[in-house]
Amino acid sequence: MKKGFSLKEYSALAGIILIQKDVIADVIYTDITDVIISDNYEVLDIDLNSDGAIDFDFIKFSGSYTWWTSSGFTELRFLNALHCHRLEIENQVAGISFSTYFSYMNYWPYALLPGVLIGDDLQFQNGFVQHMASRVDIGNGTSWVPDKDAGYWWPSAEDHYLGVHFIDSDSNYHYGWIRCSVLDSAEVLIIKDFAYETAIDHPIVAGDTVSYVGINNITNLIDATVYSFGKDIYILTETFKNTEVIICNLKGQEVVRKLLHSKNELINMGNNPAGMYLVTLLNEGKRYNKKVFIE
Repeated sequence: MKKGFSLKEYSALAGIILIQKDVIADVIYTDITDVIISDNYEVLDIDLNSDGAIDFDFIKFSGSYTWWTSSGFTELRFLNALHCHRLEIENQVAGISFSTYFSYMNYWPYALLPGVLIGDDLQFQNGFVQHMASRVDIGNGTSWVPDKDAGYWWPSAEDHYLGVHFIDSDSNYHYGWIRCSVLDSAEVLIIKDFAYETAIDHPIVAGDTVSYVGINNITNLIDATVYSFGKDIYILTETFKNTEVIICNLKGQEVVRKLLHSKNELINMGNNPAGMYLVTLLNEGKRYNKKVFIE
């Protein structure tokens, strides 16, 4: 496969869809021929809003770093590391960060599921190197891989989404998503398509190509009442047949996905920590979203 290619080379194949909504906001969606990164140092550049500036790039890397510690030099070998780089210093990726034993900051992007709201409720990180998935050989036959909370891309994740927050040429921020698959313990990364919201700092839903109208302002699409009390979430709706409920925490991690079985549904959240959650109802292309607090 060709090294160092850019999405400009796919311009003849890329389709851009512009969808108007009643709000002053548009989503621009770009579909590309799936780009497969499987060889060391292969790179894909992405210009989300086609303004000539590369916003993010993806690379596969295998190699080693030598670290100085109090006990001497230690070599760390990165095996099948898949990285997302933010090219502008202001750009960010939804995820977490933490300091390692060697006082080096690690950044791990979330592998968001379809339907997750990408907005200011998510944590965003601006580390240049974002580790989508990697395995590190720390010597003596010992390997380290990220735990479950570090992004969810390892060892594989098909058709999940990077949530991004990037700056345009006028220094305005926009939210967007990039759909990817990580396969075979980070042997392969596939980038499939992406979208961004043209309205400044307006949220976007992972996988959607239409503007998001507001988290508590779309109840007219599905007639429902959703509220919480203690550890329970109550869902009341006549439109329960073929209605799916998805509950995510504010990191974008899905904790519940099921079909409703009655017009009065109770979902116990006792196994989940206290905090704010996003409840989404989906039925035949219609959507209802509501934030609730679990004690």
